[in-house]
Amino acid sequence: MLGLLLKDIYNIRKQAIWYIAMIVLFCGISVVLKNVAFASTIGILVTISMPLTAIAYEEKDGWQKFVIASGTNVKTIVGEKYLLGVIFALISIIGYSVAFMVVGAEEDRLVEFTAPVCMQLLVLAVVLPLVFKFGVEKGRVYMIIAVVLLMAVLIAVLPVLGNMQEGANVFIGCMAAITVIALCVSFLVSFKIYSKKEF
Repeated sequence: MLGLLLKDIYNIRKQAIWYIAMIVLFCGISVVLKNVAFASTIGILVTISMPLTAIAYEEKDGWQKFVIASGTNVKTIVGEKYLLGVIFALISIIGYSVAFMVVGAEEDRLVEFTAPVCMQLLVLAVVLPLVFKFGVEKGRVYMIIAVVLLMAVLIAVLPVLGNMQEGANVFIGCMAAITVIALCVSFLVSFKIYSKKEF
């Protein structure tokens, strides 16, 4: 898996630098405007864009045929894309954490922090099976729809979550559990889809 990960990082290095710069920019905007929604929404975009970019390169170069023919385990192939998304999610979460601390360090807003973090991974869980099923070009349409809807929901609920006090721990626990379950189910679905594909 490490070899596949290094290969993808090398292929998408230029885009990765651009997206990291966007994370810094949006986090800066969040601090200036004192609104963490900007930092949280760019995180969603980055989390799904990196695996999709890597898959797009593979489709263009016919890499899937080669890697399957080489005998590489399908779980490793699929799992590496999830790992790539999680890595860039962590990078964006670091930026979001800094912006969040600067904007609202004096307030207890753990719910407002947790929801966007979980949302990034939930979007990843929704998008990757679609891309494995339909390919990057067709899957991009479904991805855009999913991202726009989830971003709209996130922006709408952030102010409400910021004022949420009672039941906060329950909400955070449920969000974390749902996120983990969604990623596990998503991985299994992607594995089945990839296993049945003919390249």
